[in-house]
Amino acid sequence: MMRKPTFPRVLAFLALACVASTPAASADRSQGDLLAALPPQSQASDIIDFDVLMDGRKIGRHAVTLWKKSGKTYVDIDIDLKVGLGPIVFYRYQQRNRALWEDGALSSFLSRTDDDGDVFTVAANRKEGGIAVAVNGADEAVVSDWFPTTYWDKRTVYQDRLLATRDGEILDVETRSAGFETIDVQGESIRAEKFEMRGDLDIDLWYDADDRWVKLAFTYRGNRFDYVLR
Repeated sequence: MMRKPTFPRVLAFLALACVASTPAASADRSQGDLLAALPPQSQASDIIDFDVLMDGRKIGRHAVTLWKKSGKTYVDIDIDLKVGLGPIVFYRYQQRNRALWEDGALSSFLSRTDDDGDVFTVAANRKEGGIAVAVNGADEAVVSDWFPTTYWDKRTVYQDRLLATRDGEILDVETRSAGFETIDVQGESIRAEKFEMRGDLDIDLWYDADDRWVKLAFTYRGNRFDYVLR
């Protein structure tokens, strides 16, 4: 039976995460290896940079940078959200993630999330039989070859289980196409296919004719949240 989505679970989509296996020291070493593996001197293949709005008001950004080279895709994700009134902050969510995909499959990822004071480090790497996942340095568990909750890859909408990059949980989802819509993206009207993902997550996703992620939206406790491409 699917669980009712919570705000942290909905925000799990905000992240992408990657590598290592076991204790914190090992995770730190793996993070260093992954960061070193990225080609920072190379021009990015794509940058997907969103403003995040709550009821039309900007509360932060979610930026995805992709480098593609020789069958490998390196992914760097930065998320910074803040909900408040003037100088008073009611809620803050920050995440930094880096991941490596090889030949279309997730190879490793490492993420660090600060969910309003609750800190999670999720590390994963491919092993025989699936993906080994360790949360906050605990003993790793091997799970099936599920996609992480990152959304930049359209194949995410064809999965029935996702790996939450916030805390390593397995999320059960059902997703259906709601057809094509005309939406505004970066000042232009484009045709994009809308997908409705329900279950442990409750979000809507849009992808353009090139299968590029161009929009995300959800409602939580009466508030409307939108991802708007910069």
